[in-house]
Amino acid sequence: MVRSFDLTILALVNEKNKNAMETTIKKYRLIPLSIKNRRLITDVICYLFVLLFVYTAAGKLMTLDTFKSVLTHYPIIGAYSTVIAYVVPFLEISISMMLIYPPLSRLGLVASLLLMMLFLAYIIYMVASGSDLPCSCGGLISKLSWQNHIWFNSIFILLAGLGITLSKP
Repeated sequence: MVRSFDLTILALVNEKNKNAMETTIKKYRLIPLSIKNRRLITDVICYLFVLLFVYTAAGKLMTLDTFKSVLTHYPIIGAYSTVIAYVVPFLEISISMMLIYPPLSRLGLVASLLLMMLFLAYIIYMVASGSDLPCSCGGLISKLSWQNHIWFNSIFILLAGLGITLSKP
């Protein structure tokens, strides 16, 4: 028996009944997905995060002194620049290992979601405060503007949410 998973949307619908208007919740199927397709999509999302995290962690570690120096100028976290310079790449690599190991991949997606949300919140703070500091992400990603970082992180947050949803047992 092939079990399928349907991405559904719920909608409040006003239906005319004989005597009154009733509000009911209806499910609308968007995309029926087999277990195999769910796993494939989840794996692609996991490996996108692995690629992102390993790439940025390597960039940070290869230029560790520059990374620490840039962090010292950041508002709020500047005083903790040395700790953050080691913790962030360590977290990125640790989460990548969780994403690669299937029994921990869902936990890795949750960790990815939380880390990306933390990064996004800080980027929004940087934009709102008017800071014009360089990005310390590492690699080509550091060339993005702060506004583009917001879009980039938002897309990865959506991907993590989709991966978590599709990996539900």
